[in-house]
Amino acid sequence: MALNDNNTDYNRLEELGGSDYEIVDGEPNIKGWDVKDDQGRNIGDVEELLFNPDTRKVRYIVLDTDANDFSLEARKVLVPIGIAELDEDDDDVILPNVTAEQIAALPLYTKDSLNADTESRIRDIFAGLGAAGVAAGAYGATHNAEFYNHEQFDQNRLYNRRLPAHDATTDAQSIPVIEENLEVGKREVETGGVRVTSNIVERPVEETINLKEEHVRVERTPVDRPVVGSDLDTFKEGEIELTEHAEVPVVSKEARVVEEVRVNKDVEEKEETIRDTVRNTEVETERFDDTNKKDLL
Repeated sequence: MALNDNNTDYNRLEELGGSDYEIVDGEPNIKGWDVKDDQGRNIGDVEELLFNPDTRKVRYIVLDTDANDFSLEARKVLVPIGIAELDEDDDDVILPNVTAEQIAALPLYTKDSLNADTESRIRDIFAGLGAAGVAAGAYGATHNAEFYNHEQFDQNRLYNRRLPAHDATTDAQSIPVIEENLEVGKREVETGGVRVTSNIVERPVEETINLKEEHVRVERTPVDRPVVGSDLDTFKEGEIELTEHAEVPVVSKEARVVEEVRVNKDVEEKEETIRDTVRNTEVETERFDDTNKKDLL
């Protein structure tokens, strides 16, 4: 895991966050990734990276065990970078063969408090020696550049499961050749429409009609003649009733369909020419004088 910098005036381990350094383009920035064991059980997450500004090499992962599947106490500890491996596909950091007991045995990490004895304890815990592997104070005499020439600090081991974007052993780099293709398709968009609304309106109408009405009229005519038999038949008490009738107007309404409105769509086709530009990578190579080139880690 390589770093870019704007300042190299350092002589101790620093946290990457807030420094003048950053992960180079193309390299994975594992800060914030979950840390798991080989069985996929969560150990914590990568809180920070600790590196040497002089050599621009990452030495430790700052592991935060706040969220874990082992009932570990929530705290921050240091894990040497060479012990970790990137998951082949997912954005996870794997600690193969590391046990919960080893994580629990690691000393608590606080910023700017790392010393030689603490680093010795960390290396011995992962070497299987435990905290008693080196006597307190004995480590300071051997803490030099050779201390990090150990597989626990070999950051190339980080890519055991995944190929790195930059191979530090061969210094080989790849340039992807990219070509764009123009694909023209069709999609339907709404351009407008017709809305038909029906409303009921009232209008006054008028019709003339003739109505009949009956009236009973009583007439009396004076006569003087002898009584005959038919007169005797009516010579008794009784009553005659005639009913009067009259016509009154009756109004009824009939709804009839007088018109139909149909809404249809006509489909028209037209040809349209699409013009655009596409890009592709063109690679030019040239040789240069190796004596004028300086290697950067």
